[in-house]
Amino acid sequence: MSSSPKTRGASQLARFREASASFSRNRACKADLLLQFGEVAAIVQVRDGRVAQIVEDRVPLRSWDFAVKGSEEGWDQFWQKFPPPGWHDILALNKRKVFSIEGNLHPLMSHLQFYKDLLACARESAA
Repeated sequence: MSSSPKTRGASQLARFREASASFSRNRACKADLLLQFGEVAAIVQVRDGRVAQIVEDRVPLRSWDFAVKGSEEGWDQFWQKFPPPGWHDILALNKRKVFSIEGNLHPLMSHLQFYKDLLACARESAA
């Protein structure tokens, strides 16, 4: 594969954007999270159990509650239909040092299953 990291990360962001558009849970979640796909980052605004807006992180001094930053390889493995052991969960990927989780972890841990499901929504479908 001969795509540049920015192109690959942008493609992963587009994949997440498309998949998350229909993701919804009955949750009282409110947080701004920074998602990073290699070198490409975006702020995902979660309100009332759904993604309200995704803003590419080009605004200086933009704040966020917590961040999930991963390599392109990490996202590719995580989003497989059946991820290999150790690549199936954001906390496992953090332990593996493929993802990093930073910031105020209270919103993440308060609604951990919601955020795990949200980040996994771009997995290959069982077609």
